[in-house]
Amino acid sequence: MSRLINLSVLLLIGLVCLGAAFAKPHEEMTKDHATELANECKAETGATDEDVEHMMNHEAAESHKGKCLRACVLKKFQIMDDSGKVNKEHAVEMVKALAKHDAEKEDAATEVADKCEAIEASEDHCDAAVAFETCIYEQMKEHGLELEEH
Repeated sequence: MSRLINLSVLLLIGLVCLGAAFAKPHEEMTKDHATELANECKAETGATDEDVEHMMNHEAAESHKGKCLRACVLKKFQIMDDSGKVNKEHAVEMVKALAKHDAEKEDAATEVADKCEAIEASEDHCDAAVAFETCIYEQMKEHGLELEEH
């Protein structure tokens, strides 16, 4: 009986560790992780260091490759799917991460994601990513949410 309990405890610990290893991408939405993904995407899209810097500073993309960099990062965080559509659940988590996790305005993150999920986006995922990003920043401002400074 003791061996069965020990085996059950080991199995439970293993499942918890496995769950942590496969955490949803939005649960790792930190500046360091975003920078890491941006650098991966830089290589994939041909974007420049300047494109990465603009993205990390919440500045407009200056080139199509810079726009594609943003689409790539949104896809890696699973905020945008492979068809260019927004995943609302992950978008809400992104808004919370960008907005200094302001607990008093918890509902605002959902309202922002709702509004931006509904925008008519381009079939070009790079342009769609920029439209979504622009919507997020504008809606956050309208809802009184400040961007986390990096």
